[in-house]
Amino acid sequence: MVLLPATGFKNDFWLWVRWAQYSRAHGLGNVYAVPGNNYNPLYHYMLWLFGQLAGSSAAIETQRYSLKLLTLPFDVAGALLAASLAGGGRRRFLSSLGLLLNLGYLYNSLVWGQVDAIYSCLSLAAVVLALRGRGAWSAACFALALAAKLQALIFLPPLLLLWAPRWWQAPRRLAAALLAGAGTLALVLLPFAVGGERSYLADIWRINRQAVGYYPFLSMNAFNWWQLTADGPLLTRLDSDLWHGLSYQRWGLLLFGVAATAVLLPLLLHALSRLRQPRPPDRPLALLSFALVPLVFCFFNTQMHERYWHPAVLFLGAYAGVSRRYALLVLVSLAYLLNLDAVLGYLPLRAWSPGLLHPKVVALLFAAAIGVGLTELYRLAPLGTGLRALGRQRATARLA
Repeated sequence: MVLLPATGFKNDFWLWVRWAQYSRAHGLGNVYAVPGNNYNPLYHYMLWLFGQLAGSSAAIETQRYSLKLLTLPFDVAGALLAASLAGGGRRRFLSSLGLLLNLGYLYNSLVWGQVDAIYSCLSLAAVVLALRGRGAWSAACFALALAAKLQALIFLPPLLLLWAPRWWQAPRRLAAALLAGAGTLALVLLPFAVGGERSYLADIWRINRQAVGYYPFLSMNAFNWWQLTADGPLLTRLDSDLWHGLSYQRWGLLLFGVAATAVLLPLLLHALSRLRQPRPPDRPLALLSFALVPLVFCFFNTQMHERYWHPAVLFLGAYAGVSRRYALLVLVSLAYLLNLDAVLGYLPLRAWSPGLLHPKVVALLFAAAIGVGLTELYRLAPLGTGLRALGRQRATARLA
């Protein structure tokens, strides 16, 4: 605890302290009675636990920076999970250090004090279990990730591409996965349905339904495409304004859709080939695809916060350990660190090199990372090779 920086984003900590104090005084099941509570349930379990351990409302306030101790285990667990795919003991150890000694990876929890490590770790756990053929457990972890943050939803399409071939080969696995995911989510929601003065399920649904548009601005300090193409203060410009005939928000969704299609096409072809020829998923291809999804999500969409890059670093750590290609991990970790510190200003980076923190410079680093990532992706799975292999499988099936 002595080593924890006594710093963080003050508005976040103010809210978390109030929610922890309320759940300690009135029970976990009533925490959504607090006006402005817009977090999904899983973190409220942690705030309730923190309140119980603190012992008093005053202690929750004075020990607020100790909340980081609830998130840091997910950083460590995520790094160890990523390293578990790397192979032998020495490679696993070195792979884990690529994240555990990575300031870009740790800054979010250790300095900023935010909680993106929770859903990122749970999303990676869902992917690792899917790669190992544990579909039901994978679905349960994904449900927990959704219960932590709605952003985990961006991983559903690539997860379906990992799950679907095994469901096709044994449909009972689909039923088991659905039961595991729905059951896990129901257990998480149970205290908020029956443990309070009333059911707060409608409030939780409203929070998630209104998540898009909660901050209806061009960028919430994510240094992305809009830093390169739009003028003026993006933090106050409404994304409903028109740009070349469409709203900024619609342009963002359109660009994200095109980029996500390019990212997921090789994995789609790989999944289709696995339908007819059962075999384990290609791990480097899958991990790189999962890393690129949050990159293009945060780069092209409006309303993006600076922290939304976080899962990309974790998945790139896993990809680097498996592929032994570290350039993307280094590049995205650097860009992410610069984006975070340009907003929070904890490190003396601005004094050393103010130009390095310029939003356009950081946005160009992320753009370069997406370009390098797509190049590596299509090197791993050339489009022509994938289409030809799929065609051969169909021809063989027709002859059979």
